[in-house]
Amino acid sequence: MKRFYKDFNQFKVRQVYSILEDAGIPCTIKNEFIQGASGEIPHHEALPEVWLLDADWEPKAKELLNILEEDTKALDVPDSQWQCQRCNESNEPQFRICWQCQTAR
Repeated sequence: MKRFYKDFNQFKVRQVYSILEDAGIPCTIKNEFIQGASGEIPHHEALPEVWLLDADWEPKAKELLNILEEDTKALDVPDSQWQCQRCNESNEPQFRICWQCQTAR
């Protein structure tokens, strides 16, 4: 077994685990419910972790993790409004397409 991923954010750990599991990569989560012990034990030892059951899967797992991180960055919401290149309509930052003409950002 090999530790592959850990994070303070349990949602992210669950997301990585789900992606690996969906790809057929044998893995497990450790320390999923230990965060309540943080303070009694060092906080870095109480982080939830994704472990690969077979280290041979690490290259494929890293590839999937990189794709997840790229997709997450692409979804970051900008801070300011944007103007549609096609119809010049002003759009709220959370919209990825123009609400007026449905042109992609």
